[in-house]
This record gives sequence, structure tokens and C-alpha cells, in this order.
Amino acid sequence: MSEKKKDSNELLNILMIIIGALFVLMGVINLLAWAGVSLGIDLSDPYVVATLSIFGPSGLVSAILGFWCIVSGIGMFREEEYAMGMGLVVLSVMAVQTLAVMLSWPGTNWYEVWPNYIILVAFIIGTAGFIWLLFTYKRYD
Repeated sequence: MSEKKKDSNELLNILMIIIGALFVLMGVINLLAWAGVSLGIDLSDPYVVATLSIFGPSGLVSAILGFWCIVSGIGMFREEEYAMGMGLVVLSVMAVQTLAVMLSWPGTNWYEVWPNYIILVAFIIGTAGFIWLLFTYKRYD
């Protein structure tokens, strides 16, 4: 009798990899901006600086969070046990980090800065993905 293959949630895995890649990209851009590398961007413009710093106070933390989000998403495709625990940690940190950024939005025109939509999507994915993993944890036993 053949053993039934587990079926991971491909949508969550793909979203984690995409959001992870965006966090790595923004982390690298934040680090370059911090180092004074402009990449052709006017770093004296406060609007540009605010846009570059949307993923939190540290570009390095964003890059590391994004890296582990990618690793977790790939591991969940393979139904690895470590991926579920890592996914819970990464998604919860992502939700809290983006919530902290979103709490600074009241009274501002947050909708005028396009990367803020990525923050909103990352918060939704982080929160919904965390809850989803809590309800489907048995598949990773």
C-alpha cells in the first residue's frame, strides 16, 4: 500500500517566498542607503528616505527576516518539520514588524507611498499565514 503524500499549502509557500524576496531587496536598499550609496536616488529628499525605510528601522533585520522567510517557504514545499516552526516565527515577526510600521501611519498620507501597500500585504500574509499554520500544524508531524 502506498503512503499518501502530504500536500502543503502552495499559495502560502509562494507568498512567503515572494514577501521574503521583497524584504531582502528592501533590506539591501536600506543598507546601501545607510552606507551612502544612492543608486541614483536623491537621499536628501525626506519622502525618498521614508520610502526606503518602510520595512523597519534596520535594513539588516529586514534582509535576514526575508532570507529566513524564503528558506521556510522552500522547506514547506518539501513538508519539512523545521519549516513549520520557522514559518511560525518568521510570520509572527513579520506581522509584528509591519504592524509597528502601520501604527505610525495615522494622520499621514500613507497611501501615497507605494511600498506601504507591500507593508499592508506583508501584515495580512504574516497574520493569516501564522493562523493558518497553527490550524494545520499536524501535516508537519
